[in-house]
Amino acid sequence: MSTLHRRTLLLAGFAGLTVIAAAWAPAHAQGTWPDKPIRMVLPFAAGGPGDITARLIAQGLGKQLNQTVIVDNKPGAGGLIGSDFVAKSAPDGYTILIAGNGAVANALLRTKMPYADSDLVPVVEGNTAPSVMVASATASFRDLKELQAYGKRKGGLTFGTAGAGSTGHFVGEMVGAALGVPVTIVHYKSGSETVNAIVGGQIDLASEAPVGVMGYVKGGKLRAVAVTDDKRTAALPDVPTTTEQGFPTIQMQHWGGLFAPKGTPPAVLDRIAAALDNAFKTDAAMRAQFEANGSQVGGGTRAEFAQVIAREKQRLGKIVSDARMSLD
Repeated sequence: MSTLHRRTLLLAGFAGLTVIAAAWAPAHAQGTWPDKPIRMVLPFAAGGPGDITARLIAQGLGKQLNQTVIVDNKPGAGGLIGSDFVAKSAPDGYTILIAGNGAVANALLRTKMPYADSDLVPVVEGNTAPSVMVASATASFRDLKELQAYGKRKGGLTFGTAGAGSTGHFVGEMVGAALGVPVTIVHYKSGSETVNAIVGGQIDLASEAPVGVMGYVKGGKLRAVAVTDDKRTAALPDVPTTTEQGFPTIQMQHWGGLFAPKGTPPAVLDRIAAALDNAFKTDAAMRAQFEANGSQVGGGTRAEFAQVIAREKQRLGKIVSDARMSLD
């Protein structure tokens, strides 16, 4: 056999091994995933309602996957900084995003985005909760009618949010439209900062998930003015809804879910979704914690969460259009 022929056969052999290795590597990676800790990025600061939810989900997910899930807080720009970080992360299942309305709202409110909507793939729904409008315990108003009169006397209201595009941001815009009172939106880095501003009397009003305000309301530091839903929440059963008080257009819920970078293997995405869904179904203590915080667990499939996101885009898009909301 000539030297040239032997060299040709060797090269062909190496090429074949390379093809086999390339085909085997992703399958092997999916089969052993996760073999190291998973980073769950929360695009808000520690200590707020979203942080409490994220840590509950991280704990439940970690148990199901038999792997550590670390919550990594990356606040700023209404969730844009953390979301952008995940959108540009390696699509290997080891960096995921836990986010809510901001994951949908940012693209509706900004003409320039650092990433495309399609760069983040919906994985599974986390939880839902009504929003509770709160004021300082010493505020002169106790319900929405009194709030309306107060705002008109004052010439406007200040409304704190956990960031641009957050649930509270949408509630603030709806309050201004429904009450016919100018509302100045004040953005903070997290729900906890917003609550502190309310307690300190720096702003008139805010709207947060029950988990972020229940303790303050029950402790007498905050006054719950309304629940932005058509039914009361078991967490604060004595607080009337916006519908009960004659303002049915003020309707908003907090929700959260997991997203992953585009290109993450479908098998990995399915495993994450199934793991959280199973955690919600089998971990009674976890469900009880969510319910005690005034929230309902989600779960389900990737397809079901994708449908939730599609509906939210349509619903929030109408609010953005009607209120002429923009962050440009």
